[in-house]
Amino acid sequence: MRRVLLTILGIILALLILVPAGGYLFLRRSLPQVNATITVPGLQGPVEIVRDADGVPYIYANNDLDAIFGQGYVHAQDRLWQMEFQRRVGAGRLSEVLGESTVDTDKFLRTLGTYRAAQQAWEALSPEAQQVVNAYVGGVNAYLAGNPTLPIEFTILGFTPAPWQPADVLVWAKMMAWNLGGDYESELVRAQIYQALGPERASQLFPAYPTDGTLILPNLGQGAGALAHLSTDVRAMLGAEALNIGSNNWVVGGSRTTTGKPLLANDPHLGAQIPSIWYLASIQGNRLHAIGATLPGMPGIPSGHNDRIAWGVTNLGPDVQDLYMERVNPANPNEVEVNGAWQPLTIISETIQVKGRKEPITWAARASRHGPLISDVTSDATTTLALRWTSLDAGDTTLEAFMQVMYAGNWDEFRTALRAYVGPSQNFVYADVDGNIGYYGPGRIPIRAQGNGFMPAPGWNDEYAWTGFIPFDELPHDFNPASGFIVTANNKVVPDAYPYFLATDWAPPYRATRIVQMIEAKAKLSPDDIAAMHADQLSLQALELLPFFLQTPTQTPQEAQALDLLKNWDGVMRQDSAAAAIYAAWLLHLQPALVQDDLGKTLGADYLSSFHPTYLLQTLGQANSPWCDNVLTPGNEDCRTTQHVALQAALKDLTERMGSDDLKNWRWDKIHFTEFPHNPFDQVSALKNIFSRQIPNGGDGSTVNVAPFRASKPYAQRHVPSYRHISDLSDWNSSRFMHTTGQSGNVLSSHYDDLIARWQKVEYLPMRFDRDQVKAVSTLRLQP
Repeated sequence: MRRVLLTILGIILALLILVPAGGYLFLRRSLPQVNATITVPGLQGPVEIVRDADGVPYIYANNDLDAIFGQGYVHAQDRLWQMEFQRRVGAGRLSEVLGESTVDTDKFLRTLGTYRAAQQAWEALSPEAQQVVNAYVGGVNAYLAGNPTLPIEFTILGFTPAPWQPADVLVWAKMMAWNLGGDYESELVRAQIYQALGPERASQLFPAYPTDGTLILPNLGQGAGALAHLSTDVRAMLGAEALNIGSNNWVVGGSRTTTGKPLLANDPHLGAQIPSIWYLASIQGNRLHAIGATLPGMPGIPSGHNDRIAWGVTNLGPDVQDLYMERVNPANPNEVEVNGAWQPLTIISETIQVKGRKEPITWAARASRHGPLISDVTSDATTTLALRWTSLDAGDTTLEAFMQVMYAGNWDEFRTALRAYVGPSQNFVYADVDGNIGYYGPGRIPIRAQGNGFMPAPGWNDEYAWTGFIPFDELPHDFNPASGFIVTANNKVVPDAYPYFLATDWAPPYRATRIVQMIEAKAKLSPDDIAAMHADQLSLQALELLPFFLQTPTQTPQEAQALDLLKNWDGVMRQDSAAAAIYAAWLLHLQPALVQDDLGKTLGADYLSSFHPTYLLQTLGQANSPWCDNVLTPGNEDCRTTQHVALQAALKDLTERMGSDDLKNWRWDKIHFTEFPHNPFDQVSALKNIFSRQIPNGGDGSTVNVAPFRASKPYAQRHVPSYRHISDLSDWNSSRFMHTTGQSGNVLSSHYDDLIARWQKVEYLPMRFDRDQVKAVSTLRLQP
């Protein structure tokens, strides 16, 4: 792919050099018309699209379907390449335009069958929901029918997009579910670790959630390596290269606010990318009036508010994927054992077109009763593995649930809407103008005959089968809790007394605990206080680990100075902090020092990609923990010795990056950058600087303003607060919104990257709910 892209890029650059004015003007034509009156097919009445100074569209129509049509039109205007890339990922059709480099990815996605699942989901939707999808697709196709000059990505790759289909919309919902799930990867890593270390030592790497850790609903009681890496590759294309990347949302009742009405904050953390995964918009028809974050490629507003209620979503993270080991018939590889008898596999022939090949690849996507045989995709698999995943089941009406939420006016209507929700399960926080607040964790969460999906289970009988799903009314939920607030941060939802199993892995309680601390620090919270919480960079993990770090012996003046800086540090991961840089580098070098000698580099890196901070704390709390001994050396190291080795490596690393002068001159943001990669051109050096962006930043993986750094590319951040909003239930026009990069996906647009600096400073856009408050800079009229 790299060679093809470079060749095409060279041709384009040559044209631009030879004909600079003409080439630039040609590319500028790909910017959308925003001041015009255009006649388009498919509308019942006129649609007016007003854009403000930040490129945010306010869509006004006489009926709701026309308003959704307008949403499809503006998505296509501003994010056409992103939408094209996304649907090709979901359909396993990247190789048609990118060539050989994505063949394995396409095989994996064709085997997984996300596009087939999307087609099934279309059949499950009600006629009303199908009308909404058709209206959205109609808007996208109306833009394409106008024969616009396409974004430069299409020119470079040399193809034009086909008209959109309803399944193209629904497949992106499947890929979002994949992005936010992925427990099967963890199952494979756990299985390899247990095989490598044995159950006793391996179990120490997966400690239980702290018994005193913050819960979302504390009072709710009873009443495989190559295969994993393939999934990781897909996740990287979706903007997330690791799991457990975190999200926050919270809602505070009027008794605890300066406005006397609830304040709701949403802060989903997703993979960094350009263009942003989100697109801000306001949509108004005859009944529908909602504003907030939209997902290009899908209709509606997943997070925002209407005139009565506000809602926010973050990942709940239940275990809704199980791997089953299948026993294959020695006499027929297309049969597997089911309760003592041989049962034929389902086999679907898939044709994969590959750019540069004369003949397509014919691929057999096989599935057992549990789901697709994902082990078929890698020659390294020694066990036949099938994936059971709720999002591949028929009857997925999640899109319908989101549509109904936009119309809900009270808690009962909100709950009713969520009954249609399948996945990915989210922490929904809720507030309404009557002063109520609430929480619901909807979705299909399996009940197992036995086991908890911790590792692959036998699939040749029903001992580990799914027997149903947690009933909707018994899913975690709360309404007007006595505390006056609800906080979620991917932490454990319910206490152990809850009668159903949700998950094994939870985010550590640092972010949730910190949010609760800030809520309880004041008798009354203002919208500015909520904004300060979004911006908070205090690392509770750092404060927890520092006492152990400070016990490390020092041997040089530089090491002594480093510890002095940490002694006087408050744990805030500020951009200009030298102590934050030292702590981050130390932690980055310490974690592999504890596990990679036991697990090896590859498996150790897989474990560290979803590292368990509780394990780290428990290990350092034992001065002579066997995990601190490097089994590859003749000596017997204790934890303080290993901490010192890691400190030496960290200071050497930082000295090379920032110089060896006074350590006080070091800064965290000199090495910690938030990267916004472009798909797929970030992988090509000659294109990367044109399309991708980065900015210095503070924070770490445990701060509310989350900013985890990568081991694979030290100190680089690719998981971010992807969208922030604060809903002010006392005045909708005072609500605040922000996402990461800009409204446009066109690299030539002034709105391609104009939000990055404002996002980094935790500023907000003033989207206005009332039409007479909107400050228009352009108006596009669509006429039937």
